[in-house]
Amino acid sequence: MPKLSQNDMTSSYAKDDNTFGLSIRHTTQRKDKKQRIKHLVVFSKRAVVPDPLTAVNDFETLSVSVQIDRPEAGFSAADVQAMVTGFQTWLTSTIVGKLYGRES
Repeated sequence: MPKLSQNDMTSSYAKDDNTFGLSIRHTTQRKDKKQRIKHLVVFSKRAVVPDPLTAVNDFETLSVSVQIDRPEAGFSAADVQAMVTGFQTWLTSTIVGKLYGRES
């Protein structure tokens, strides 16, 4: 996807027809006198979908996001990667179906 915009800590990408988009943001926050760094990735899809009550088609958006919230020091990139890999392993099609069905 082509990059649409970028500044110090944010980048946005989108397909030419705006059906898919990707946003990446990094922020630093102070919490209890300690710095925390947050990394947020949002992948979105825009599509025409029917309204089940009126049968009128309209644009809607679906998004999936991942946020990494870490202290400024203490965890290595390998630690973060291990957590992400574990999360990816857990997030099977069965789990996605349960989430879609509002199970917790």
